[in-house]
Amino acid sequence: MDTIEERSTNSNKSNRISLLRLGIDHLVSEDDEIINIQCGRIGKIENLYKCKNLKALILISNHIEKIENLNELKSLNILELYQNSIRKIEDLDELINLEVLDLSFNKIRKVENLGNLRNLRKLFLSSNRISIIEGLNSNTKLTLLELGGNRIRHIGNIEHLIQLEELWLGRNKITNFESLPNLVKLKSLSLQSNRLSEWALSFQHKCCNLKELYLSHNKLPSPPIGYFKNFKQLHTLDLAGNEISNLEEISNIMSLEELWLNDNCIDSLDQIELLKKLKNMKTLYIERNPLQLNLGPAYRMKILEILPWISQLDALSINSNIYLTSD
Repeated sequence: MDTIEERSTNSNKSNRISLLRLGIDHLVSEDDEIINIQCGRIGKIENLYKCKNLKALILISNHIEKIENLNELKSLNILELYQNSIRKIEDLDELINLEVLDLSFNKIRKVENLGNLRNLRKLFLSSNRISIIEGLNSNTKLTLLELGGNRIRHIGNIEHLIQLEELWLGRNKITNFESLPNLVKLKSLSLQSNRLSEWALSFQHKCCNLKELYLSHNKLPSPPIGYFKNFKQLHTLDLAGNEISNLEEISNIMSLEELWLNDNCIDSLDQIELLKKLKNMKTLYIERNPLQLNLGPAYRMKILEILPWISQLDALSINSNIYLTSD
């Protein structure tokens, strides 16, 4: 009879993944311009030296632990190593034509060794273990930076990224956004699921070309009067899951098309009346506020009487057959 230790060893062996080799089990050709292998049980980047024309290398959901053996891929534009076991950004110096780098869902702790990637446009590093925004001094062509799902507490070291159009910092530990620089080309900003409890006063004079602002699941109170007066292009505002009770300032954002206010502290139809000015609004999420409990089954009908032009209320798409139908 096997001992406990022997049974444990045998169990570990049976659970061990049988890795496959790139270039041997997964064949590659010198004519390949795209290599896309997902869930291929690849344990190592290798045998790509002959792929001189390779433009895109996509090895998602494998078992790669190290970035290596890429020096010959001078033509590479896209490198996606999403969902592997990589711990360090390294061995990218020769990839001077790289424009897209996705290292999301790995085990990376530090943003580093990107200095030669001066043509990089999009950098995805979500769901790693990064605590500081750094190492991007040479990447001035970045238009998208994704750092959601990390351990970041402070927004910094991005003031030189003047081409940035999208900045995704959701699911971190950020307590304020006062330090956010004035990124005039920024169109989308996400600070969802952080630790924000007050509106950064300086923000109302920055990033005024924003079209999408995502601030859900924080502890923000109602925005101060005049806060959004400079945001003339803002069409999507997500403030779900905060502590908002007054919609006066939000009602002044005439460009709004989509507004998320569910799971807040709104308790009166008087607040919904304020939104009558928003004639461009198509979508409104406002469920799970005290207002819904107060109105009971008449909740949906009452809101649609005030805002009859919207095409979606909460998850419900509105049409003529539903318009005045209560729950």
